[in-house]
Amino acid sequence: MSKKVFVLSLIMKSRTRFMVVRKSDSGACSVKRVTKKEVVKPRKLSDVVKEVKKMRSQGKTVPEIASELKVSYVIVNQLVLRSYKMAVRTEEVFKRQEEMRLGLC
Repeated sequence: MSKKVFVLSLIMKSRTRFMVVRKSDSGACSVKRVTKKEVVKPRKLSDVVKEVKKMRSQGKTVPEIASELKVSYVIVNQLVLRSYKMAVRTEEVFKRQEEMRLGLC
């Protein structure tokens, strides 16, 4: 070990050895206790389809249904129109969106 490195290491050790831990004046702590979230299972597409049909029969629009059920507009629109022209794989997209909504991915 060279002389410069040895002196530098001694200086660094001496600085950290004598530092005093100071407590804040307030009793408040910066660390918050985290509560566990309830484990919510993802919804099934078949259950959401029933809700979409029910809401649509009540006269609600596609954007209203999408916002209330927290599903993307594209999925609700495809379910309402039963459109086969869209290039969306409804089941896979819905599954992924549910995982994202619940924070499982």
